[in-house]
Amino acid sequence: MLKSHIIPGKLVATGSIVPELHYDLYLRNWWIFSKEKTQEKQTYYPIPLRLGLEIIIQLNNNPFIIHIVRNVHSSLQPGYICKGKRQSSGINTSASTVLTDSVC
Repeated sequence: MLKSHIIPGKLVATGSIVPELHYDLYLRNWWIFSKEKTQEKQTYYPIPLRLGLEIIIQLNNNPFIIHIVRNVHSSLQPGYICKGKRQSSGINTSASTVLTDSVC
C-alpha cells in the first residue's frame, strides 16, 4: 500500500456565493464537478468555488492554506493564493500550479 504525501484538507473559511460570478456569464469558471460512479450510472455533483474559501492541507508534513480570490487579470475568474511558512504566493490561475510554483 502506497502512502499519500497529501493529507485531506480541512475547511478554514466557507467563502461566499457571488451572483455575478456563480450564476452569470463566467459561471463555468466558478464551479467544478465531482463524479461518483455506481454500478448503474455515473453522477456529477456541482461544487462551487466560493469567493473567500480557505482550505488547509498538508503536503509532505508542511501545512498550506489555499485561498480563493478574484483573479488579477480578470476579476470575473477565480484566482488562488497559497499561504505557508509565513509566506504567501501571488495570485495564480490554478490551485495545483500555486502549490507547485509558489514559495509555500
